[in-house]
Amino acid sequence: MKNIQVFSDFDGTITKTDTLNKFLRTYADVEWLEVEDKWVNGEIGSKECIEEQMKLFSSMSQKILDEFIDSIEIDEYFVHFYNYLKQEDIDFFIVSDGFDYFINRILEKNGITGAKVFANNLRFEDGKFYTSFPFFNSACKRKSGVCKCSVVEKNKVSNRIVTKRVIYAGDGISDFCVSDKVDILFAKGSLLEYCKNTKNENLIGFKSFDEIEKYIKRL
Repeated sequence: MKNIQVFSDFDGTITKTDTLNKFLRTYADVEWLEVEDKWVNGEIGSKECIEEQMKLFSSMSQKILDEFIDSIEIDEYFVHFYNYLKQEDIDFFIVSDGFDYFINRILEKNGITGAKVFANNLRFEDGKFYTSFPFFNSACKRKSGVCKCSVVEKNKVSNRIVTKRVIYAGDGISDFCVSDKVDILFAKGSLLEYCKNTKNENLIGFKSFDEIEKYIKRL
């Protein structure tokens, strides 16, 4: 067994597009863009941003919601990558500032079972959305719905007997804080550009999970 653990963002990293962003663009009142700008500019945290945005939907049917989620595509190599980690008994965690409702349905659709998921909670009842944030940390500097730094810290193996190196894969703003708190960082999108500017020494650019699998096999 390799002495590593793997943590990964979901939207835009495992999926080909940011699921929540696409959902908002397709169905939400245009006001969501104003809320998004406040988050991007650092005026509000992602928790407040998501709470406000999920209020900007008119009544929706279960059929429309599920059909939208089922249209989301994932990295073609991710299923193979996930099965490889299971075969090698390597711990894998999904750490997302998106919603468990979306994530769990997408995973199930692609035959992925048993994944450990840390995400915001979304409940859908009578055409309305209800949010909660089980992994919110009031001390989080970015006021994210999911404090990724806390999740990684609480789940990494580091003690007197064994210390496992942490590999992290991400693509966006929600990954900025955790990017310098892991041993090996695979980045793309705005995360890659951010880390280039910070001169992160553990940075590896990537496009697909086959690159991460090949890297792990060489360890």
